[in-house]
Amino acid sequence: MTKSIFLPALLATTCLVSTALASPQITRIELGQAGIARYTFIAPTEGNTLSFDVPMRDSDDVLASLVVRDPSGGVIDLQTDTPGSSLAALADTIFAGGVPRTTEGLVRAMIGEVLEVTTARGAFTGRIMGVGETQIVEEGKDVTRTTVLMLTEDGVQDIVLTPGAQVTFSEEVAAQLARAMDADRRDSKTRRFDLTLEAADARDVHLSYVTEVAAWKNSWRLLLDEGRFQGWATVENVSGQDWDDVALTLTTGSPVAYRRELIDPLYIARNDPPSGPRPVTVAPDRGVRALAAPAPEAAYAPVFKESLALDLAKPSGTARAGEVLSGAGILRYAMPQPVDLEDGRTANLMYFDMAIEPEIRALYRPQKTGTQVLMAASLQADQALAPGLVSVQDANGFVGDAPFTGMLAGQSRLLPFAEATGATVNTDRRQTQRISAMISGGERVTVNLITLRTTRYDATVPEEATLFSVEHPGGFGELDSAPGKVEQGDGFIRVTVPVEEGEVSLALVERSVSRRQYSLDSGDFERLVLDVRAGRIAVDAALSESFDTAHDLLRRARAIEQEIGSLEDRQRELSSEQGRLRANLDAVEVESLRNRYIEALDSTETEIVAAADKLDALRKELKTVGTDLIALFDTK
Repeated sequence: MTKSIFLPALLATTCLVSTALASPQITRIELGQAGIARYTFIAPTEGNTLSFDVPMRDSDDVLASLVVRDPSGGVIDLQTDTPGSSLAALADTIFAGGVPRTTEGLVRAMIGEVLEVTTARGAFTGRIMGVGETQIVEEGKDVTRTTVLMLTEDGVQDIVLTPGAQVTFSEEVAAQLARAMDADRRDSKTRRFDLTLEAADARDVHLSYVTEVAAWKNSWRLLLDEGRFQGWATVENVSGQDWDDVALTLTTGSPVAYRRELIDPLYIARNDPPSGPRPVTVAPDRGVRALAAPAPEAAYAPVFKESLALDLAKPSGTARAGEVLSGAGILRYAMPQPVDLEDGRTANLMYFDMAIEPEIRALYRPQKTGTQVLMAASLQADQALAPGLVSVQDANGFVGDAPFTGMLAGQSRLLPFAEATGATVNTDRRQTQRISAMISGGERVTVNLITLRTTRYDATVPEEATLFSVEHPGGFGELDSAPGKVEQGDGFIRVTVPVEEGEVSLALVERSVSRRQYSLDSGDFERLVLDVRAGRIAVDAALSESFDTAHDLLRRARAIEQEIGSLEDRQRELSSEQGRLRANLDAVEVESLRNRYIEALDSTETEIVAAADKLDALRKELKTVGTDLIALFDTK
């Protein structure tokens, strides 16, 4: 029999011991800002099996993304323990419920087994019948103790398990307990994978997989007095092992990466059986599809060669960016020197150092900062740069932080870092309009109108600023003219000019082209004619004469319309007077009064006829004026 002393503290820490295998060493890491990394390991191998441990949290990612590069052949399979399978194998043992955590739990699990229990009363051997509790007095105090009911050769014994009790059991039970403890390793932090390979010779096998990690964090330093732009990466080693001479590549972007659940068994629920018999329909056999034949040796993963890795820059006294690769919105920076970092440690690494010639300028952004003027530095680079906050410093110290959204090779960025103390900007805006063409369409005319808006900026800026940039709001039209350097932004036009002794003045002109339709007899067209006559809207010489004639015609048309209106009002008055005279004529019998009413009727009738003739003449004249107005702008 195997004697074991079982106390709760010992039970919690006892487990089977397996032969430990050396973990593959990390040789390369692609660490992403989105919290995704690709680890590459080298594993010395002398046979066709390779076992390696990974952090438990990476188990699903290993199954989903593991790539094996074996210079001697291909991969047969990759296996690991199924979660819960070890405990399931204990279902027919006395430890089917798991590992006991107390002495009482251990003895209770062994009911029916033959044990030897040694206490202060002596040693007892027999079959366990049951487990209970009893109250005893120890050192003047009532204490609850576990009791074991045991069938011995001398009969049934009730044994109190006092502190220091020993329990001895058979080797078979000891083996079951050890298996249960191994299967119930609740504190396990790693998972072992067993890889079966085709070849059996001694060589180095390279493994890589993609998993979730702590994202690296980027920050920039702009040293104005030294003319340098430096990139620093904050990196945490949470891989579970030390980094020793690791080739580190930093990547940006936001690749799509899903959580995987491949390790835990997936059980599909089945339907309950029907309550009664049902007819069964059998589908006809539609044939089978042959499985693909095993790939020949040449079709397995290619040999991992040094050419597959990024070429690293030679070590130097100052860190600098290696080859910068871009694709699908992702940038990659290869660290120029191998990295050493202990597990659980954080490092701040300078991965980029570039000489620049920043120009200090005053920056006016009326859309974003109102009347505030900022100090800004310009940045240009012939390679892509990742986003991150920029700490701007000069010979006197820190001058401000500048937000930086990153940029592609060949682009430029302005880095505003502080308010320009004492700077002022006065803005004056004026606009003129000019008719470039008129198209006649009968009683309607189409006018092409060009509006020129001139905006003038007069600024006083600090002496440190050698340039002045204004981000003029866009949306009015196209830029017609502007001094200095002009750049198109998202919703603005940036104009940059030199500063002379802290003073600057610039004017930019925008052009807006619109097309409007007017009815020649409308008030809108008449206002257009008046604006042209008053000089508020400019026209060329030919159109100017036409607008003068149009002005005269419109004045005549309005006079005719006014005269027509007066005559129509007089006609209505005369018609009403005729009605009154006829009513009076019917009402009187005196001959002299009747003659007077008849004379008055004749007079009104004569005036009505004259007014009608005059109206006909005026309406004809008005029509002629309209015809002349139409012909005036008709180019046919």
